[in-house]
Amino acid sequence: MPTSEIRRRTPAVAHVTALLAAIAIPALGWFIGGWTGATTLVVYWAETVLICLFAWGRIRVHQRWNPRRGHFRYQGPGATPGAQTGSFASGFALLAAAFSGAHAVFLAVILLLLTKNGYASIVGIDWRAVAIGCGLILTLLAIDFMVELTDLRQWSFRQVELAANQGISRVAVVHLTLIVGMAGIALTDAPEALFGVFVVLKTLASLSWLLPQWEPATAPVWLSRLMNRVPGKHPGERFEDFWAKDQEAELQRRKRNEQPWARAGAD
Repeated sequence: MPTSEIRRRTPAVAHVTALLAAIAIPALGWFIGGWTGATTLVVYWAETVLICLFAWGRIRVHQRWNPRRGHFRYQGPGATPGAQTGSFASGFALLAAAFSGAHAVFLAVILLLLTKNGYASIVGIDWRAVAIGCGLILTLLAIDFMVELTDLRQWSFRQVELAANQGISRVAVVHLTLIVGMAGIALTDAPEALFGVFVVLKTLASLSWLLPQWEPATAPVWLSRLMNRVPGKHPGERFEDFWAKDQEAELQRRKRNEQPWARAGAD
């Protein structure tokens, strides 16, 4: 294999390896390390916060090294053509802080309710285990970030956007599974077994974010046939035509965000 190809693949391999290890830490803590449910949930919360912090750092570094219009006049998916939301880094930080803060409050309320309902076996927090788990995750994410710096200058804005969206998605998914999982625990007589299922599902959800995203250029035939039978707001417009129009709008959005800022600033 050519040396250039090895250098190109090294950051990607390191990124996947680091995230796999970070994902495994809370699961291993619960199933092998004897962590309580509360301890595991606190580590999950800290994991999502750390991922968002490193994502924000990645955005800021890329903004300095490879300034693009999207960093300064960001246009998000589904936005009206020409609509801009300002700094991408600031918008991401605000959204991540809101989600993380709400998650922390909800987690505290859930643990308080479980304590009052007598689920002491899963509510106790081992702060030493939390420190170890968070320290390991922080180390892995820091190593991943340092490796990414070797080729971050060559990243497109789209790559940075996807990485940031992944961080927000993790917070949202953890929050949703926490609501469903904790509600189930409160309604059953087997909280530990149900929490084990929650950990497995959370781990599988995290692993799914490492898989390539499926973005077909044309609408799948089976989906077009199905959607064309559903009455729509635009009679006579086929679903595949709508799909093509949406794909073109998304392509133009990405091109706009990718414009070098020196040129875009003169517009």
